[in-house]
Parts: sequence; C-alpha cells; structure tokens
Amino acid sequence: MERLGPQDASFLYLERPNVHQHVGGLAILDPSALRGGRLTYDELVEVIASRLHLASRFRQKVVFPPLPAARPVWVDDEKFDLSFHMRRAALPSPGGRTELVDFVQRVISRPLDRAKPLWELYLIEGMEDGLTSILTKVHHAMVDGIGAIDLASAIYDFAPQVQILSPPPWRPEAEPDRNSLLADALREGLGHPIQGFLDFTGRALQTPSRVAQQIGEIMSGLREMLGGGVLAPASPLNRPVGANRRFAMVEEPVQSFKDVKNALGGTVNDVVLATVAGGLHILFRARREPTRDRFLRAMVPVSVRTDDQASALGNRVSSIFVDLPIGPMGAKKRLHLISEKTRYLKESNYAVAAGFLMNIGTWAPPTIHAMAARAVVRARLINLVVSNVPGPQVPMFIAGAKLLAQYPIMPIAENMGLSIAVTSLVGTMAFGITADWDTLPDIETLAQAMDESLAELRKAAGK
Repeated sequence: MERLGPQDASFLYLERPNVHQHVGGLAILDPSALRGGRLTYDELVEVIASRLHLASRFRQKVVFPPLPAARPVWVDDEKFDLSFHMRRAALPSPGGRTELVDFVQRVISRPLDRAKPLWELYLIEGMEDGLTSILTKVHHAMVDGIGAIDLASAIYDFAPQVQILSPPPWRPEAEPDRNSLLADALREGLGHPIQGFLDFTGRALQTPSRVAQQIGEIMSGLREMLGGGVLAPASPLNRPVGANRRFAMVEEPVQSFKDVKNALGGTVNDVVLATVAGGLHILFRARREPTRDRFLRAMVPVSVRTDDQASALGNRVSSIFVDLPIGPMGAKKRLHLISEKTRYLKESNYAVAAGFLMNIGTWAPPTIHAMAARAVVRARLINLVVSNVPGPQVPMFIAGAKLLAQYPIMPIAENMGLSIAVTSLVGTMAFGITADWDTLPDIETLAQAMDESLAELRKAAGK
C-alpha cells in the first residue's frame, strides 16, 4: 500500500464530470514489415502482458480512506483483467486523418473507471495506407510527461525483432479492509505533519545556511510571481468547459526546430513556444479578435526529476508561466521576446516557488488540499498549457511495428479550454492540440496556423 504524493492526489481532487484528468498519446505505426503487413491484437497483448511487471502501477487501483484524513493509496487490483484495459477498434472507410481524429475525440471525452487501474489502450485498425495506431489513456495521477516517455521506453523496442519477456509470477497483495485504511489514514493524518516538522527542524539544525537559502529562494520566486501580475489576461480560451473534447495534430521534423534555434538563438523549447504564439496570433486574427500589444500566459511544465527518479511513476514537475506575445510582429522578434523571458525565468527562483506551491498539499489535510487545488484552477492564472516532452531520436518498434510519430494528449482545466503538447520522437515533433469542444470549434484553424507560424520562423532563419 503506497500513498499518493500531493501532486498526484491533486489530479484526482480536480476531476469533475466535465473535467477529466487523463493524459495520453496517439502512436502512428507502420506494420508493413510484419507477417501479413499488419499488427494483430493478440500480438500486441502478448508483448504488453510480458512487460507489465516493469510498471507495477498498471495493475494497481486507487482506494480512498473512509474518512478524508489522508490522501488515497495505491493497492493491487486482485481482479486485474488485462482484456478490460486493452481494446481494439476499426475506423470507418476511408480510415484517414478525419476518421482517426473523430475516434480519438470520442475516447478522450470519456472519464476512466476509478474502480479499476486508471488506464486504457486501444489498437486502432482500418487506417489508410496500411498504417495502425495505438491510443493510450492514463490518469495524470499515475504519470507525468517524462514518466510516460520512460514507460514507453520499457514497452517499445529499439529493434524490429519482437521480444517477449518472461515476467515473474504476479501475486497481488490483499486489498486492505476499511478498518485498516481508516487506522492508517488517521495515523498518517496525525503523524505526517509532526514528522514533517521534525524533519524540517532537524535539517535546520544540521544545515541552517542551506535551509535559510531555500526559504530565501522560495520567497524570491513568490515575489517574482506576484510582480508579473496574479491573473492572466482575459481570453476567449478561459470559459467553463463541457465534457466533450476536440483534438488536432501537427507534425514537423525535429531538425526544423533545431535549424531555427541555431540560426536565431534561444532553445528548441523557445521555438516551440514561438510556433504556438504565432499560431494563436493567426487564429485570433481569423476570429477578428484584437491582438495588438496582447499576450497570453502559458503554463510550461518543467521536469524536476532526479537521475534516481528517471523510471518512477507519478509526477515530478514544476512550472514556469511564460507570457506569449500574440500581437502583429515578425517571427524573429516574437522568438527573441520569448527567449528573453524564458531565460530570465530559468535564471530566477520562479520554478522553485512554483514547485513549493504545487507541493504545499504535503502539509495540508486532504479536504483543505482539495479545496485549495480547486480554488487555484478556478482562478484565471493561465490561459493555456504548452508542454514539450523530448524523447529518443532513434527508431522504435512495438511488437515489430515501427513508430512513426507520437501525438500527446493533455487534460484541460475547469475554466481553461486549451492544452498543447509536443513529443519529439524518432525525428518528428508531433503536436497534440486538446481543447474543449465549444471553446475551440475552429481547432483545425489553429493547427494550420501553427504550420504557418513555423514556416515564418524557418523563413526568418533562412531555411
């Protein structure tokens, strides 16, 4: 029995009928080298089944204590059934991009079943050009972006030869009864703050200068946050969301982003943010929304995983808030403004303060933790999320089928209808745009606008 961390628990507390806190990915595969030129459901099940022991969380479910005295716990699902979590679907003819996106939108609009391990996987057949897709849906309480890449590295191979592992026998631990859960929650609720205080006091006595420095960094970061203004600007992206989602895809070679970075400066992530900012400028212009001197505030997750946490599930992230200029300007100027802002934020204590706020639930009882988490997301602190998750740039295969691209899927918030994520794998930057159905009916306009935005950046770079 393992208790969820404060960040992981937050994603459960934030869930509502209209707000689902799952992440996911759409992998496009080429199975042409396989026997018969297709990846079968049975072959995929055999591979996944042989590797579940590499990620034990995928056979565990969340159990809440009878009273909200402590955060919920992970326990083994004694009735775990892989066939419930792995499913197959076929697209209607012609099986093109439109049909694929329509299927993805319907799947990600449904919540996960909390009575079972919080994940689903779909093998999607019937695609044109002989391709196949795998759609995964995993609760954010289980995994963050970097953790998902680490998990994919365990599921995928770096050679086309299919490898079926020999897992050890799985013997689930018995689920604790209500009395055990209650006693453990009360013990945790009473003992955790005391132990935390004792740990802090011990550190303060042993290394007072380091503790003082940490407190100073947090206070400095909080001042920087307040200095930038507490609320994000008003935006049509900030409105109450419904239960249904839209999804769109954009893809470009990784090398295009590196070429722009090398020619104009900044980082690859700065180029990603400039691509999004330029796309939003074009979208707002098409909507006849004013853009002059306007910016939108993006939350940009930053991994704080240490080397020894590389393969751990759960969330190890902080964030920075980046003001994206969406006014009329050249692509080069837009990139430079973003690069200056991100460089300043990275050199400051902004991420330290954000990490402190995201983990402040460590000290709070679950009821207060949940109330605080909901209050934060209901305030207009950001306009959108932009996440960049780098991955291996070498060929990858699953059950012998070659991975061509992996489009990420992100959750949205109660009053924020747009999240954009990009995964760089096997030489392709694959953007997944997830939005509330009513907030972004013109999601394809944004996808095309991001294409245009990157083209402007390449032109400015002479590429």
